[in-house]
Amino acid sequence: MHSPAASADRVPLLRGVALAAHTTLKIGGPAEFFYAPQRPEDLAALLTRLESAGTPCRLLGGGANTLAPDGGVWGAVVHTGALRGLFREGNRLRAWPGVTLPQLVRAACDAGLGGVEKLIGVPGQIGGALAMNAGSSEWGIWDAVEEVTLWEPGGGMRAFRPEEIGPRYRDGNLRGRVVLECALRLRPEEPAALKARQDEFLRRKNATQPVTLSSAGCAFKNPPGDSAGRLVDAAGMKGAREGGAKISPLHANFIVNCGGASAADVRALATRAEEAVAARFGVRLERELVLWPEPARPVSL
Repeated sequence: MHSPAASADRVPLLRGVALAAHTTLKIGGPAEFFYAPQRPEDLAALLTRLESAGTPCRLLGGGANTLAPDGGVWGAVVHTGALRGLFREGNRLRAWPGVTLPQLVRAACDAGLGGVEKLIGVPGQIGGALAMNAGSSEWGIWDAVEEVTLWEPGGGMRAFRPEEIGPRYRDGNLRGRVVLECALRLRPEEPAALKARQDEFLRRKNATQPVTLSSAGCAFKNPPGDSAGRLVDAAGMKGAREGGAKISPLHANFIVNCGGASAADVRALATRAEEAVAARFGVRLERELVLWPEPARPVSL
């Protein structure tokens, strides 16, 4: 990263920002403190300052795979949505953590670079995608990573190769570290061929997933050799509802907000699905959806 000296002071402090406006489920109460840094260096400086002050901190990217609490969040929420720098370096794309996955896929196609087209139609940002190792059942974004620069608790910044991180299925294995920048090694391809492949991936996704509704993506990780959606469906939970939250009739691994859903609705519905699958098949599903805990008392500013 080549920028002027970092400063946490350049990041404005906002109070009481509604997290529902920053999550794909459109759920979540206010954040006591809300920061939106615009450069990776300032993100690192801010995280170091918050850590030194002992301020509780949660990182929020595109808000996919995140269930924010109804009562809000005490302490700081750091939003990476303004960190959208994306740079081409030959057959590489260097990206800041707030680059959206649609932005990445479009830029790669326009540059005639293949390797990330399976992310077409996936919500969220690169930082969260790396944290969750987003992708398909047989491929994850870490397969395209050449190098990633991370902030580490204690204030350090360091570049890592993927083999030093050891990402796994639906787990980037960051262990508290935060993405500041990543370099993706891609392959030259004809833009027309890339566009055709993207269109096919998107057609399949639109036919099988509730892409037009507010959801957080897949609610559960696929168990080895099976599909979480198939298990939830076979356990009789497809279409089940809890308040404003519903298990999609199109794909049973998606919980959608039908309007007015609360975090409590989603948690209750996810628990019901887990219990139904465990009772029917003896399989304990692991959540892909990250549930932030409710505060001891609601945030009221």
